[in-house]
This record gives sequence, C-alpha cells and structure tokens, in this order.
Amino acid sequence: NHVFRIDHNLGEKHRFFFRANMNHRQQEYDRRFNSAVGSGFFRKNRGLAFDDVHLFSPQFLLNTRYSYTRFIEGNEPLQLGWDLGSLGFSAAYLNQIKQADPRGTKLPYINVAGYGAFANHTLGFRYDDIHDLGANFTNMVRAHTMRFGLGYRAYRENSFNLGQSSGSFSFGADWTRGPLDTSPTAPIGQGMASFLLGLPTGGFFPINDSYAEQSKTWSFYFQDDWKVTSKLTFSFGLRYEVEQPLTERFNRSVRGFDAEAASPIEAQAKANYALRPIPEVPAAQFRVRGGLTFSGVGGLPRALWTTDKNNIMPRIGFAYAMNPRTVWRAGYGIFFDPLGVTRQHVNQAGFNRNTDFVASLDNGQTFIANLTNPFPGGFDRPVGAGLGLATFLGQGVSYFEEKLIGPYMQRWQLGVQRELPMQSVIEVAYVGNRGTKQRIGRQLSPVPRQYWSTSPVRDQATIDYLAAQVPNPFYPLLPKTSLAGANVSRSQLLRPYPHFTSVSRNNNQGYSWYHSLQTRFEKRFAQAYTMTASWTWSKFMEATGYLNDTDPVPEKVISDQDRTHRIVVSGLWEVPFGRGQRWGAAAHPAVSRIIGGWQVQGIFQGQSGPAFGFGNSIFTGNLKDIPLPKGQRTIDRWFNIDAGFERDTRRQLGSNIRTMPSRFSGIRADGMNHWDISLIKNTEISEGTKLQFRAEFINAWNHTQFAAPNTSPSSTAFGTVTADTQWPRAIQLGLKLLF
Repeated sequence: NHVFRIDHNLGEKHRFFFRANMNHRQQEYDRRFNSAVGSGFFRKNRGLAFDDVHLFSPQFLLNTRYSYTRFIEGNEPLQLGWDLGSLGFSAAYLNQIKQADPRGTKLPYINVAGYGAFANHTLGFRYDDIHDLGANFTNMVRAHTMRFGLGYRAYRENSFNLGQSSGSFSFGADWTRGPLDTSPTAPIGQGMASFLLGLPTGGFFPINDSYAEQSKTWSFYFQDDWKVTSKLTFSFGLRYEVEQPLTERFNRSVRGFDAEAASPIEAQAKANYALRPIPEVPAAQFRVRGGLTFSGVGGLPRALWTTDKNNIMPRIGFAYAMNPRTVWRAGYGIFFDPLGVTRQHVNQAGFNRNTDFVASLDNGQTFIANLTNPFPGGFDRPVGAGLGLATFLGQGVSYFEEKLIGPYMQRWQLGVQRELPMQSVIEVAYVGNRGTKQRIGRQLSPVPRQYWSTSPVRDQATIDYLAAQVPNPFYPLLPKTSLAGANVSRSQLLRPYPHFTSVSRNNNQGYSWYHSLQTRFEKRFAQAYTMTASWTWSKFMEATGYLNDTDPVPEKVISDQDRTHRIVVSGLWEVPFGRGQRWGAAAHPAVSRIIGGWQVQGIFQGQSGPAFGFGNSIFTGNLKDIPLPKGQRTIDRWFNIDAGFERDTRRQLGSNIRTMPSRFSGIRADGMNHWDISLIKNTEISEGTKLQFRAEFINAWNHTQFAAPNTSPSSTAFGTVTADTQWPRAIQLGLKLLF
C-alpha cells in the first residue's frame, strides 16, 4: 500500500489537498485435487483525489471535490496450459480450443453429480474506473445550517472473460437411469457412471467477446439543519438523482425482445408442425414469434432502457436532548438503488456464443458426441447482432425491461442515547426498512400452469405426459442446440415461445421488509481500556423470487440474509507495564522499551445462522419436529431427517406446482462464532518516531463455521454437513514505522 498527500493553504480563506494512493494484492487460492481446482488472483487499486475549500465568508463556504479510482483484478486458473491430449481428449478437440483462443487451453470444467467439480475458475480480467465530481455549499443563517450542491459520477467497466475456455461438461443420470427415461434418479452414482462412460449429459463451449460499458449519474441535493432550541434540532432534506441508462461503447449488447415479430424460421417451423401437430396446440395456433433486439440497431437507441426520472428522495429527522444525559433521535428517508454498472452488466448474447454439447439426437439410442471429441461439428462463432431475431434460437435468452425503474428503500428509526457513569454510553433504537420495486427475474415462457400436476404426491402420468417425445418442428433448423433432435419433449411445444428454451427479464415486482431492535454499549477509553458491545434482534422478510414460473406474484418468505441475533463485542487494553504505568514504573529505560507499549485488541462476532428449506419435496410431518436441540445436533445429523420427509427416490415430485416454501425461519444452518485477536507493541525510537509491531490472529480459536447441510431428502447425505464457510486461523505479522 502506498499513499501520497499534499496539503496547502493558499490563504486564510482558501486551502486544498491532493492525494494519490495505490496498492497491489496477489495470491493463489483454492488449490485442491492436485491443482485441478484453484486460481491465481491479483487486484490493483489506483486512485487520486483533489479537495478544495473556499471560504467566502464566516458563514458561507464551497467545497469542491474530484476523485478518480481505477480498480483492476484478474484470475488465472492453475490448469492453464495443461496437456489435454495426455488426459484422453482428441487432437481434433485440442485444435478447436486453440483456434477459438490459444490462451484458453486448460482443464475443462467437469461437474459430476454428487461430487466436487474440477476447474471451476476461468481466465479473465476486469478494469473499473470511477470519476466523481461534486460541488458542495454550506451556508449558515442564524439557526439554520443549509447544505446544497450537485454531483456527477461516471462508472466505466472494461472486461473480458474467456469463460470455461476448454468446455464445460456435467454428468447426471440422463444416460444411466432406468428402466425408463422418466424413472427417478439414484441418490448418487449415476453421474459417476456417466463420467466413466465418457458421456456428458450437458455442457457447452463458450466463445466470448469483451465489453466496455458505462453509466452516468447526476445528483442534486438540499438539506437544512434547523436548531429550533438549545435542545431540539430538526433536519429536512431532498435529494434528486438522474441516472442515465447503461451503454456499451460499441453497442455490443442485447436491448429488448420483440414479442410479435415473426421469427426467421417461423414459416418452415409452422409447415413442419402442421404435418404432425400435438392435440394441445392446433396447427393454426402454433406460433413462432419473438426475438432479441440490439442497442443501436434498427433505429433503436444505444441506451439499454429509458431513463427513470422519478428518483426523488426526501429525508427528515430530529434530535431532542431531554436532559444533559439523554438524547432522542428519529429519522426517515428514501434511498434509490443504482441500475447501471454497479448493479448489472450488458447482455452480450450474440457477441458471446455457446455451442451446446449434444450427445444424442434420439434420446440416447445412439450417440454422436462424447467427452473425447465433444464437438465434432465444430463451434458456433459469434456474429454479434448479425442474426437479428434469429440470435440464440434454440437456447435460453434474456433482455432488459424497456421501462426499468430504480428500486428504492424506505428507512426509518427511533432511538434513545443515555450517558452512564464511568464514561460510558448506551443506545437503544428501533430500525425499520421497506424495499420497494426490487428487481427480480421473471420467466416469460413457462409451460402453462394447467399442464402441471397439483397432486401432493408424485404424479407419474403428468411427468410422462410432459416429457413424452413428439416430432420436433424445428428439426433440422436449430443444429448444435438442445432443440436439434428429430424429437422434442411435449412440454417444449407448450411454451409461448417454443423456439427458445427460456425467455426471461427482470421486473420491479419484488419487495422486502425489515424490523430490528438495535442496542449498543460503549465504554470510552479510560483506565487503560475501551470496550464496545452491540446486539441486534431482527427479522428480514422478502418477496424476491417466484416459487413457480407461473405464479402471478413472488413468494413471501424469510430472507436468506435474515440473522435473528447478531452480537459484536470489541475492546482494547493497554497493558500497564513500563515507565509511568502501574507496574514497572521505575524500570530502566531499556527494560521499559521491552515491557512497555503493549496493547491487546479483540473482536468477537456471533450471529444466528441462515434459514434454509428442502426444495420441491414431500413432507407429511410437523415442522416443529425438524430442528434438533443444540446438544443433539451434529454434522452427521443436523436436523431430524425422520420428521416426515419422503426419502424414496421413486416417489419424489416432478412436473408439479410447488407448495413447499423455499425457506423456514425455524430451521437454520450454523451461525457465526468468530474471534479476531491482535497483539500490538509500540516502541518509541526517538521523539516523533515510533515503531509498531502487530501480530494479528484471524479466527484466533480456529473455530469452524459449518455450511448449510444437505437438504435433498432423496440423497444419502440428507441432513449431513459436508463443507464449511470460514477460513481457518490466519496469523499476520507486520511492522510499521510512524514518523
């Protein structure tokens, strides 16, 4: 880390400072399985800032600021350059990889169901730039302190990521289940059998473009702090922001979806369908409409959505000193969430392109590709917006909502602060938050609701009905996609846009709400120590996802970010040894340098674990019987697996309207129990010069925080914990010279 700063006074009424900083971090992480997993990582930060303050009068000043931040990071998989030929991949496939991008030769991503994945890291680099300019005025008029100003921010990101540049392959049970294609899968083993046969059940090869995106924001604000009396102060404020939509420098992005435009393959597909229609969709009603549109193409604007001009954010609050030791505070405000670079990125469908792995065109009767030579027909090359409405036919697509609205939070709180004896203070507050118009993903091409089963038990007839193979009207129009075969599942032809496997976009239908009791106790530094303790008791609910694709509204459920209790305790103790201290006050100066200047610092964090659920499962018992008392909970049996779950793989649900909630508040994973301890030694070398030694113990007691247990009832690992989420103990030693 390097920091450079200059402060200069131009006069009594004018001063400025200039600051520059840079740092560089480089590390290797996650090395496992003889380097089949792991990556080299680096991060660089560069920044500069200029701050100017001009005093026009004792009551009126202008603070002008500009800052620039550049953030660079990248990943290089440890498997780059591996000899794939020695692992059994064909020479033809190796040539294909090198022709796509010679930098991308690495171990392919291998994901066998029920086992850890190999080579999950990808080669990529990212460059972020932020320009921030602001002019802030302060004017004091009698009992009013008014602040107002304007700001401008520009966010830019340049990035490229090769993705799984030697291919991505998954191994499930499609080719190894039986006796029927619709038979339930075994808890484990069928994926490994597929791997041993060299027959992936899914996969793709990506060829990706880079992108250079930008979004800009203008902001204006006014705030008045009005000191009504010596005990009462009111604050009123208003902020207005205009965020310009996301753009890509060379228009390399999808913009929208034209739902009524005839697909380029519609005529042929309709003719094929008319020869062998399914009874649910008469030939006259079969539609092949809809396709992607692109920024800056066909008269469309470069911006990926229209500007939202309604980001008005009022704020109000007060502080009342009931007596010299007690203060009440309350406030309410609205805060909008950005839409651009900091929250989402351009959609490069067409500029990035995956070639789907297709093992069989006749549902496994014969195979045309395998792991040795997975793409005998070559790769589909990106053509940008050149295919127009034909872009990504036979694949899943997504796009931007034309009238995207900024989500916002309403926050409010009421609290009291009380000064206590021994230089300490306590605070108690109620804090609430309501999230409105939150962005959530919406599937626009689901199988209609009437075809799904509503049975509380496995409905094999419906599963077979939807999975039944029928003549594919898109054959042979969509080669190298999952719709390339002569037959296709019935469910695909029931979709509103059957020529795509999915069509999705974000909408603003999500919302959330949060209520909490927040307390804090602080013992200010005295008698050689200081301490702070806080406790939060809260509940966080959300509706930010759909339980079923056909549901009209999102599911109301406990949030995965909910933590009922959180406790944080921190403290610093100056060990009273050495000259002028309680012990060793008369020690020789050389001895005092050794025994004096020691400090011990500690931070404890404890919180409840996250809530979890059990997927689309069958449960016939009492939910209260699922959690186990803490004394009975182990990593081999985290909850009561015999509380009423249907464990038989042959009876699991499928092709049904799900009713099981996605999470339960009373059923939780392991919580946090984390200690960080520091030992600090300050040694005075000379007047104004000090050497500081620090020994920091992160997760000092090497406590394991377990990940959520397996929640799949049909798995043999159901209810067991197989991973952790906290780093093991780390010890950091450092020296700092202060002068």
